[in-house]
Amino acid sequence: MNHTSPVTAVIFDLGRVLVSVDTQRLWGFFFQQIKPQDAQLALGRIMGDPMMAQYSIGQLDSQAFYRRLCDSCGLSLSFEQFASRWCDIFSPMPGMDQLVNALSGKVKLGLLSDTDPLHWNYIKANFPLMSHFVRPTLSYEIGSMKPGRESYLAAAKNTEADISQCVFIDDLQKNVDGAIAAGMQAIRFENADQTRSALSQMGLVL
Repeated sequence: MNHTSPVTAVIFDLGRVLVSVDTQRLWGFFFQQIKPQDAQLALGRIMGDPMMAQYSIGQLDSQAFYRRLCDSCGLSLSFEQFASRWCDIFSPMPGMDQLVNALSGKVKLGLLSDTDPLHWNYIKANFPLMSHFVRPTLSYEIGSMKPGRESYLAAAKNTEADISQCVFIDDLQKNVDGAIAAGMQAIRFENADQTRSALSQMGLVL
């Protein structure tokens, strides 16, 4: 955590901050027909495939990503079945609804996420918390991912706050470091209580 200027905007990461993510459910289904050690190798190959980043920065649409991932994993799924499985990894993050509600109306709220259209549309439809974020900054819309400087600049612009008065909250240290390098204040997320305490130390009364 670092803090200098008064905080006028709080910008949240999405996955593993505002919502919990359990990718084991997804990859367990995709690789259920092969041995665990082979599944780990297959998972490593898939996660390292350029299509993953291409989908997250809008260079592949959902249909093209579906076809390529199914080919890579040897899956026979309809697009609807795939989309359902792809999105069946999210659940509420304990305490975060209450924290965002406490911040609402006191500061500008922002969202900066490396995500894709299927995940975002699912989360937006199923987590009422998302209604607080009027102008989310999404990697597939802006064509860049954290910790690239462009992502943080876009997120600050979408909150209409000076970047020095934005605090960014993310669970990954590299993304926290990227925010600081871009001129933001930042907190590494551990849980809702720790984040609430850190925000209080930055002058926000919650």
